Amino acid sequence: MAIVQNPITGRTRKKFGTAVFSKHYEQNTMRTRPMQVSNPRTEGQVMQRSKFAQTVDLIRQVLPIVNDAYSNTLKNMSPFNKIVSINSKNIFVEGTNEIDYTKVQFCDNEGSNVRNVELTCEDDQVVSFLWEPNTTNQAELDEPVSIILVNCIKNKAVNFPNVALRSESAASVVAPVEWVGDMVAAYFNTTDYTTSNPKADGSIPKKKVIRFKAGADLAKNVK
Repeated sequence: MAIVQNPITGRTRKKFGTAVFSKHYEQNTMRTRPMQVSNPRTEGQVMQRSKFAQTVDLIRQVLPIVNDAYSNTLKNMSPFNKIVSINSKNIFVEGTNEIDYTKVQFCDNEGSNVRNVELTCEDDQVVSFLWEPNTTNQAELDEPVSIILVNCIKNKAVNFPNVALRSESAASVVAPVEWVGDMVAAYFNTTDYTTSNPKADGSIPKKKVIRFKAGADLAKNVK
């Protein structure tokens, strides 16, 4: 948009070719008319838009967690853009717009996370977990574990923060009642110290590590 000093345009709103003259904050301005853009709806384009929309919808539900996991460590892009890009390319079953929730990533930080997770769906929407801490580092053992529970049918996510200490190896959460009958997947959010580089003062920085750990199969339906 440009400010127009020529008094010919006066106070009126006019169009001359591709130029549009108008008033903006009491100043004569000129902008170009937008180009006519077609909106093709080929099968491939419709599928690609569906993939992008599903990815964005899922990531927005856990965006505060994604932002916290990166803690301003990214220089050239936002955590949201990074994770949407990773998932848009990698999580869909080939040739479809169906999400493979075992491939979903909420953070690609490397580091220690729990292992051998067992997910059990019990009555009254209770979802229980058992795990091995997978560390002997006391600082990691003393850190709380958070769990992101994802509905693989509705593409919805709920975060359960600080459900237990990593050393406790067990926790239970209650899924939303409207999830009854739906398949779920669990992503464990843990804290890693052992793979981080020491700071100049010798301290070890924390690193958030989020990994898919259990669920996304037909035996894991909320009751």
